[in-house]
Amino acid sequence: TSSQQAAAMAQKGIEEARLASMLQSLQANDPMIDHILVYSKFVVAYLLQQDQPNPGWRKANIEGPVYIYRRRAQPLFQLLVKNQFSTNDLLDDMHPQWELDCQNNYVFYKVEDPSKRIRGLWFHDDAERQRVEGIIQNILKDMQVQPSRSLADPTPVPPQSFPPQNDAKFELATHAAAALGGHSDALVVSRDSLRGALRALADDDTFVAMLMQSSGSGSGDEVSMIFMRSATTDLAHAAPLVWRHDV
Repeated sequence: TSSQQAAAMAQKGIEEARLASMLQSLQANDPMIDHILVYSKFVVAYLLQQDQPNPGWRKANIEGPVYIYRRRAQPLFQLLVKNQFSTNDLLDDMHPQWELDCQNNYVFYKVEDPSKRIRGLWFHDDAERQRVEGIIQNILKDMQVQPSRSLADPTPVPPQSFPPQNDAKFELATHAAAALGGHSDALVVSRDSLRGALRALADDDTFVAMLMQSSGSGSGDEVSMIFMRSATTDLAHAAPLVWRHDV
């Protein structure tokens, strides 16, 4: 019925808002997190003690919501139990060599590092446990099929990145943009404006010195500086195009 559909849509909207709020909270500590794959409101973390006279499971003094999320850089997937009692959270990078074992209300997993203890997560609701287990299994299967994807360590690139500002090529580009008179995302360059910009650059001692530096010429060489100015002015007269550049 229409009322049931409306209720379902309202519930979906509430859940989406809740996920958005959770994501924002997690991103405050890790801006590279981009998507929560699954969460459960409350778990209790245990660690398997094997190096004591009485081996067995011990509480890790970590209780709270558990999240499995995806990141924009390595490690691509992480499991986090956000401790509601302290800042001592349980955070593990997911790895294709994880070993997973589950039973009613419990998820047990052994991480790839043999020096770390086996973990156990207790769920109040076994349906929640099954949902989290399914996501973990899917991620591990995907990692095992494509291990290079999960183990590669690329340098994360921000959405908008710029070369270091002391880089000569970056400074040359900055001078050119300033000479063309704007920093808009869409820069329209006509033949006349390009000529004018190149003439202005030819008269700019800083620009000519940087051009000489990038070409390997000595900045104190007066003959080279005159040549660079002449070459830039010749380019201004030879500019044959109407160029549109969309950043």
